[in-house]
Order: sequence, then C-alpha cells, then structure tokens
Amino acid sequence: MKSTLLGHKGYHGSIEPSVRDGQLKGHILFIEDTVAYAAPTIPELQRAFEQAVDDYLEDCARTGKFPQRPFKGQFNVRIAPHLHQTAVLRAEAEGTSLNNVVVRALRNFLQEAELPHCEKSEQPPVTETDREAA
Repeated sequence: MKSTLLGHKGYHGSIEPSVRDGQLKGHILFIEDTVAYAAPTIPELQRAFEQAVDDYLEDCARTGKFPQRPFKGQFNVRIAPHLHQTAVLRAEAEGTSLNNVVVRALRNFLQEAELPHCEKSEQPPVTETDREAA
C-alpha cells in the first residue's frame, strides 16, 4: 500500500488537487490548528509542507505555545459491552491490563499490513504533559 500523505518531523499532510486553479494544496492532518500549504507539483508540495511544519513549530516556540501533537497515544474505542467484559476478564486471567491487550492486538494487526510505521525519530518531542499521561 502506497502512502498518499506527506510526512515531516512526525506530522502528516494531505495532498489535494484543486480543479479550480490547477494547483496542489494541503493541510497538516490530525491537529486542530489550521496550517495550509500549496504548490504546483508534488516535489514542491513536499517542500511547502515541510516549510509549513517548520514554520508552525518555530511560531509555537516564538509565542510560547506548545505545538499540537498529531498523535497523543490515547484514543477511545467503542465496542459491545459483552466484548468489553470478555476482554477485561481474559486480561485479568492473564494478569495483564486491557490496555496491554489492545496494544498487542494493534501490533498484530499492523504486522499483517504493509504500512510504513513511524520511527521514534519522526515523532514530535514529548512534552511533560505527555509523560504524565503515560
């Protein structure tokens, strides 16, 4: 499976063609702040995306704002109550936590896929808030 996302410093960006003006455009994904970029070709869009990420991080540093992290390592999962109960009881029987069960299931799921994984070096810096949540 080939990626249709741009990547830089742990951030991901979209690639969106504009029929109206013939340009490529995009925005940083998975954060609430709106950071957009545009260019006429894919290589130039990659450079514009990287510059947008760098500018975003520099702006955050200059203003004292913590940059939003695309992935915090937490998410909510909605499942049937019976599945929830069964998973908790099995985790308890194995002497582990439901969180560890989910991590193991995700690792198994991702090992089956041909997706690029995110290296630790690609992750944005961990903040004190992130450490407290872990």
